[in-house]
Parts: sequence; structure tokens; C-alpha cells
Amino acid sequence: MSTDTFEKPLISVVTVTFNVAGVIAETIHSVLGQTYPNIEYIIIDGNSTDGTQEIIQSYDEHITHYISEPDEGPYDAMNKGIDMATGKWILFMNSGDYFLDNMTVSKVFVRNIDDRIDFIYGDYIWKGDRREKRIASRPLDTMWQRICFSHQSLFSRTRLMKEKKFSLSYNIVSDYNFYYTCYNEGCSFLKVDMPISVFRAGGLSDINFFQRTYERWKVARKYKKGLLIHLYYLRFLFSHYKERVHLRRLFS
Repeated sequence: MSTDTFEKPLISVVTVTFNVAGVIAETIHSVLGQTYPNIEYIIIDGNSTDGTQEIIQSYDEHITHYISEPDEGPYDAMNKGIDMATGKWILFMNSGDYFLDNMTVSKVFVRNIDDRIDFIYGDYIWKGDRREKRIASRPLDTMWQRICFSHQSLFSRTRLMKEKKFSLSYNIVSDYNFYYTCYNEGCSFLKVDMPISVFRAGGLSDINFFQRTYERWKVARKYKKGLLIHLYYLRFLFSHYKERVHLRRLFS
């Protein structure tokens, strides 16, 4: 079948927001600027009070679904987005993050995707205040150590997400819990050799290192048994602590 004539599946892009007036417009522009012709855009706001709602509403005619109401955190908001999604595939683009360029979704779905594929993922660009770098996705068999991709660079089968959704038992790593569980259940992952998103440093998981690591440890040890996993996480925490002490002494 020609890559020009196959039916292009509907893609649901979900952004959850809360008091992000300084960065939300960049994310909206990135999604609405995609050349891919079949995207529905869903924004779930947590009742922002800093002008975020007004910015979102200025794009109202281009946004498929938008609600603003209190929620129980980002994963509760993401679950609301899953409920609303009608696309064949779904991607979560955080406030302040954005697609690599306006051709990104078109490049991923340039041809028909095998029905046996459950997830499509690629690399991402980490963007700090002064520099940025490409972060390669990791081998899936290292998932017990950490998530192997960013969810901003991952397209998931919407039907699969509607079946499971994100657990509200985790404050920071519910996405890791979801994807690692799917991996252990035999879901099929397809890697594309390209960055999909630009990830802005300073998000929830960036800031809360120790809580994130503890929650990830709890998830990983459900599936990975033995002493190795405990030694890995203890060493990981100790290395981070040493680095912080070193930087504190360096700049004190």
C-alpha cells in the first residue's frame, strides 16, 4: 500500500496544565502546528489561577476538548484525558514541552503501523537553561532501572490505556509503573530512530529526585527479584547524595 494513500489514524495529544501561563503557549503552538492532518488536541487544566485558562481559551476553536476543574494531581488529569480520547494512538505532551518540529507526527506515522504494536517510542531532547542534548532511549531490558523513554516521546494504543489507566497510588512514577507493567505483560514496543519531543528540565520528577527514586524502586521490585535491584538503587541514591555534597562544597 502506498504511504500516501493509507488511512492516517487519529492521534490524540493530551496536555495537562496547572498554573503554567509562562510556557503553555509554546506547547499549544507545537501541537497545533503539526503537519499531520488527523490530530485531536485535549487539554485538562487543574483550575489554574495564573492566566493559564485565559491563554488556553484564546485557542478554543482549535482545541478539540478542554476542561478546567480541580483534580487529584497530574495522573488523575491524564486519566481524564484518556477518558476523552477517541484517537487510535495517544501521546501526553506536558506543559512547556513540545514536539521536535512541525513534521514530527507525520514522520512517525509515515506508513501503516502493524496492529500488533502497542507502543511507539523515540529519543528526546533534554533542554536546560543554558544547554540541550539528545537523550537516547534505553534498551527495554533495563526498564527495571528506570523508564527507557519519556512519555512525551511515546505513542500508546488508546484502547490499552483505557483498559488500565494510570494508578493514583504513585505521585511521580505512575507512568513508569504503567509502561513497566505493560512490558512485563508482553506488550510490543516499536522504536523509531528519531527524537520526538523536547523535554524542558525542572518538571515534577526532576525536582523530587528522592521521592521519584523511592517510588520507582517500589515499582521495579514487583517484577525484578534478588539482591541486585536493591544494590542498584542504594548505589544510585548514594551517588546522587555524593554529587550534591560535592557541589555544595564547590560553591560554598
